[in-house]
Amino acid sequence: MSDNASGIPWLRTRLSVLMFLQFAIWGAWAPVLFKHLLNLGFDAGQAATIMGTGPLAIMISPLVAGQIADRWFATQRFLAFAFAGTAVLLWLASKVNANIEFGYMWWLCLGSMLLFGPTLGLANALCFHHLKDPRADFPLIRVWGTVGWILAAFAVSWVMRATGLDLRACLVVGCVVSAVLAVYCMTLPHTPPKAEAAEKFAVGKVLAMTRDFSFTLFSFLAFVLMIFATFYYFKNAEFFPTLGISDDWLGPTQSIGQAAEIGTMFALPVVYKKLGSKKTIALGLFAWGLRFAIFALGTPAALVIAAQALHGVCFAFGIAAAMIYFERICAPDVRGSVQSFLAWITYGFGMFVGSLLLGPLGNAFSRPDPADATKMVLDWHKFWAVPAAGCGVILLLFLVGFRARDTEKDPAA
Repeated sequence: MSDNASGIPWLRTRLSVLMFLQFAIWGAWAPVLFKHLLNLGFDAGQAATIMGTGPLAIMISPLVAGQIADRWFATQRFLAFAFAGTAVLLWLASKVNANIEFGYMWWLCLGSMLLFGPTLGLANALCFHHLKDPRADFPLIRVWGTVGWILAAFAVSWVMRATGLDLRACLVVGCVVSAVLAVYCMTLPHTPPKAEAAEKFAVGKVLAMTRDFSFTLFSFLAFVLMIFATFYYFKNAEFFPTLGISDDWLGPTQSIGQAAEIGTMFALPVVYKKLGSKKTIALGLFAWGLRFAIFALGTPAALVIAAQALHGVCFAFGIAAAMIYFERICAPDVRGSVQSFLAWITYGFGMFVGSLLLGPLGNAFSRPDPADATKMVLDWHKFWAVPAAGCGVILLLFLVGFRARDTEKDPAA
């Protein structure tokens, strides 16, 4: 039986399981790891540096992985290898305690992300390789990644309550899911490299696409957006406790945005078809700025927590729509490298720069605690105002300078 015109049995279902498990790995630890590191005794600077290993790894590995998948090695086999290695390193990281030095944890997190990072683009590329109509089908598959992220957060909360584990449970859950996915990847449809392609190095063909001004502008704006997104991803676990959220409810609270994402991902094919890529992505950019503005307002707490729901619009219309747009303008033999380039410029370079800015920005907006003058606290109103204003500038530049090419192929193709 087949659920797709490609003739591959249960294709959409199998790809949906891939997305579910992949994002369950990330959703288990990403929302709460910063707080776990603080609980271990690392200071905020050390915790931010460890969190920065993710973007650093994504700067290093995805373009190489894209080359491997596009030219040398079947994508599903590379994914299996990457997830197996991720499982081992997450397990070792879960054993770290306050008596183990900072450098050891840094290397474990860097290694796990060097393996996991490339899977973000390559899993997308595998889907695009087999789907007949990615614009219609991919959002309905990718939405299961959101479900996986949400359920992983609740799984961590459940494990903590059931076993008495502290936040290290996030790494244990991530390890188990990663091991399961490594095995599952070997059952995915065969996705061979384009060994017969004229260009030996796929990345060169991707870089040739930068001759198009709109492609270059979009890449730059995506990079800047993810600098600000880093503030959201890394500081939420520190911000929400100021609103009265306990450690074991941090993950579920932050999953409000992913829950809303389910609805917006289902709506994406309709919105994309009706509005086109430019207006759809513009809606996503507007939602990024609006959410940061509400965070900067900071009150009432219920409004700030509810603003998490805007993440659905932010991701579906701002990021997933961009994945589809990149797929529509690239040549088939560089799918892996194009998706890896998008991951590199956003989750890699952008978030790495953002992680470097967190410390100085936090120091700039810190003030004496009114209850204890010997302590410094972050002025969250000023802190969140920075990305709110920045997203406004990004939206303006995008509206003025970007020209969509929804039905064209890149001249370099």
